[in-house]
Amino acid sequence: MTPPIPDPARILLVALDNLGDLVFASALTPPLRAAYPNAVIDVWCRAYTAPVAALLPNVSSVIAADPFWSAAANRPRPRILPFLRAMAAVRRGRFDVAVLSEAPWRTAAAVAATRIPVRIGLARHRNAAFLTHVLPAANAAKPVLTEQARLLSALGIASPHPRYRLDATPLRSRRDDLSRHLPPRFAALHPFAASRSRCLPLPEWTALALALQSRDLPVLWIGTAGELDELRSLRTHPPGTYVDQLGDGSLSTTAAALSLASLFVGHDSGPLHVAGALGVPVVGVFAPGQPERTFPQGIGPSRLVHRATPQEIDAAMILRAIDALLLSSAE
Repeated sequence: MTPPIPDPARILLVALDNLGDLVFASALTPPLRAAYPNAVIDVWCRAYTAPVAALLPNVSSVIAADPFWSAAANRPRPRILPFLRAMAAVRRGRFDVAVLSEAPWRTAAAVAATRIPVRIGLARHRNAAFLTHVLPAANAAKPVLTEQARLLSALGIASPHPRYRLDATPLRSRRDDLSRHLPPRFAALHPFAASRSRCLPLPEWTALALALQSRDLPVLWIGTAGELDELRSLRTHPPGTYVDQLGDGSLSTTAAALSLASLFVGHDSGPLHVAGALGVPVVGVFAPGQPERTFPQGIGPSRLVHRATPQEIDAAMILRAIDALLLSSAE
């Protein structure tokens, strides 16, 4: 495919989806930098994912605002004005190319309204009118990164072995501070996901924490304040430290803490992919999830525990996956 522009000076990566999707999009920036070493690469993302967007390799700046058409569960719909301001910032950026990691039609329309001349995305319902280069729709049976890498083919870039990755360098001061409050070796556990129907019962996670503690591997619990309050309210209080009690409780603090972990275990959700992108060994729990698409695809080693329902997974099964992971990592 002939590239639409020979040497773009300014490239915008559009990742207006959730945290895990943003981490997946991080696999696009290294090949973009390799192809265009002098280009400025910026990211347009949701407000809450901006701290992680700042960790994407080769990114100069982050434009952040929540799409006003997309309200999270139990949260008010985002206001339109911050998003319009973000659109104005994108327009002032005079980007030559926009690469849309996910391209539902509303996102594609917003990017088109900023007048970026080259807009690349995978085909989705009604989005073709707003893109200049539409690639075949994503195959739901293939890994996310494999399908996402096809976006770069519109620029004549091959990415045969994509991996998502994050650069922890901007977190140095937070990491230094957290290292004074966390043990030298610890496991980060994230027992939550967007859909509670695919989460293991919390007592199984407590059993896992006790087993890890008996192996001299203390636990850091990862989650929102509300989720962690649920853990703290259990009659048998889970051992370990809670991430919302460290630093300012922000996503930056969570990312910094994850980067220090010796092991991460959690459901298929954003923190799993953040940890894997930071090179932490991860065990992903899929109950069932879509392991063929969203298995850990980062620079860290990984193992999966996959069953059709949460009731088919217990702490002993996860421990066996941990043992296999740590054994293979030590070889």
